[in-house]
Amino acid sequence: MRSSWNRRGLLSGGAVLAALAAAAPARGQDLLRALLGDKLPEPLKALLPHEAQDAAQILGELLSLEQEAKQLRLPDSPLALKDGAIPTDPDHLYQAAMPRLVALIDRAERISPAFADKAGALLARLHQSQYDAPDAWFGGPGAAPLALPRAYRPLRIAAPLDADERETPDLQLPGIEVPAPGLPATEPEAADQPLPALGKSLRFSDLADEYAAWFDAAKVRPENQASADWHLTLMRQSRVRYQTVGKRLGVPWFFIAAIHGLEASFNFRAHYHNGDFPLSRRTRQVPANRPPVWLPPSDWESSAADALKLMGFAGQSDWSLPRTLHRLEAYNGFGYRRVGRVTPYLWSFSSHYSRGKFVADGRYDPRARSQQCGAAVMLKLLESVGELG
Repeated sequence: MRSSWNRRGLLSGGAVLAALAAAAPARGQDLLRALLGDKLPEPLKALLPHEAQDAAQILGELLSLEQEAKQLRLPDSPLALKDGAIPTDPDHLYQAAMPRLVALIDRAERISPAFADKAGALLARLHQSQYDAPDAWFGGPGAAPLALPRAYRPLRIAAPLDADERETPDLQLPGIEVPAPGLPATEPEAADQPLPALGKSLRFSDLADEYAAWFDAAKVRPENQASADWHLTLMRQSRVRYQTVGKRLGVPWFFIAAIHGLEASFNFRAHYHNGDFPLSRRTRQVPANRPPVWLPPSDWESSAADALKLMGFAGQSDWSLPRTLHRLEAYNGFGYRRVGRVTPYLWSFSSHYSRGKFVADGRYDPRARSQQCGAAVMLKLLESVGELG
């Protein structure tokens, strides 16, 4: 089979092959050698030790944890999804695997903390496939006020793709049928009513009406509905936990929930700041060495309180919907807005967003699609059941 392969396609095919080897190491390696001999394309060889193999390893460990949970007879959780196939394609693994790991933590947290930690550690690894530290940690324009010396990085802007990110020449994968890659078919949907144009200003007063109008018009994409429903279940189940932190700091529980999902993949065994695991140690990534005084064993609530204070959100008075959305976008960064792009941090899973995101190295990829549910969409889900407040 001949097909035009780009880097994303190689990752998808590479993950399938890596999964064969990861599922049963000895037999998998023999199978790969029998199928390919010495003819494995060099680009695929280069990718297998990195994203593709990482995806396959995470998948294998998740399935192993789910089997162990059955053997331990852990109680059911309303967050648990039906067992089923998980795509090895790195472009879809996070969206499929994240809820299942959160459910494992929920099932084990009270009766088997050691097992919950194993699931939390794997969730922290999975989280890194989507995580890019917000601009607020670096003091970028429009960032939330933070009370710490911040590292510097240039403002993120959309840049042309490098030559090695464009499509590669046709490759022959001997003896293996791998679907040809392609861009997702969906495009931004037209709103029922004309929407205000995406503004270039960063001032809240200039953006308040835009936020309100876009929020009212947002609809969950049909292909994301099942995942959106899961997010709603998670937020409602964890509401008391978020409220416990929010009441101490004057921060709405729903704002805490949205940040938790985007910055830590709802991992209650990891730090709220950035998803760093474990809680028994201070953070390693930016912002590093938080909380400054941290004597394990330490709890998620204390980590969350430290992060929200550090972000400058504690004690704020105006938590209207437009102001909340402005704070969320400012915290993540205005790099998308500056080049006329819709930010997935707010609008992923909605009719306003199709594709395009800053990848982990800070570069914008117009073909990439966020696998995380946007913060505005999470708030929209809560509004739909009368719990945005």
